[in-house]
Amino acid sequence: MPKTILITKPQYDPGTHYLFYWSTIYIKHAKDKGHQVLELDRKRANKKELTSVIKKMKPQLICFNGHGNYELIAGNNDESLVVTNENEEILKGTIVNILACSSGKLLGPSCIQKGTLAFIAYKEEFIFYFNNQKTSNPLSDERAKLFLEPANEVIHSLLKGHTVGEAYQKSQKVYLENIQKVLASNSSEGYLARYLFWDMRNQVCLGNQNSTL
Repeated sequence: MPKTILITKPQYDPGTHYLFYWSTIYIKHAKDKGHQVLELDRKRANKKELTSVIKKMKPQLICFNGHGNYELIAGNNDESLVVTNENEEILKGTIVNILACSSGKLLGPSCIQKGTLAFIAYKEEFIFYFNNQKTSNPLSDERAKLFLEPANEVIHSLLKGHTVGEAYQKSQKVYLENIQKVLASNSSEGYLARYLFWDMRNQVCLGNQNSTL
């Protein structure tokens, strides 16, 4: 049965530029599966539009890309979208995946208390490295892929029908595979293993592990 998926896609600095383009891979996957995909691109990734679209379209899965901290997830130009003890109830009944720093620490538990079904995010900084020579074509950046492929595996797994808990474990597995890959390569990229391990360790899965799309 087709579902509605909402994705925020700010694009205003190198980090969000990469997340913007890497989200196109799972957007295509979702559309190929027949799901309705709602994209809040660039300036549309603001609190007013987010609230309006959620109320009107009632998405089952919401994917946030951007910046964050312990208490919030931000949209375009760092505008706060969802803030702890302010408006978490707009996410009630949804599965949430956040690719940003730190929002799994306080915002995540607060969202679960306010009715969010499940919440996958990072409890500390989400770190990723990219190749400065590839910024004009982020999808060709093999260095960034080491980080963004496991992070986005959560969404691909959910689209395949896996539970939230299974999607989290799939993501963790890809992180581990990429850590092993860079350690075994004997290349100058070996230093990336510590940052991949950091992301893997700080990725959290909260709420109902059995939730599915």
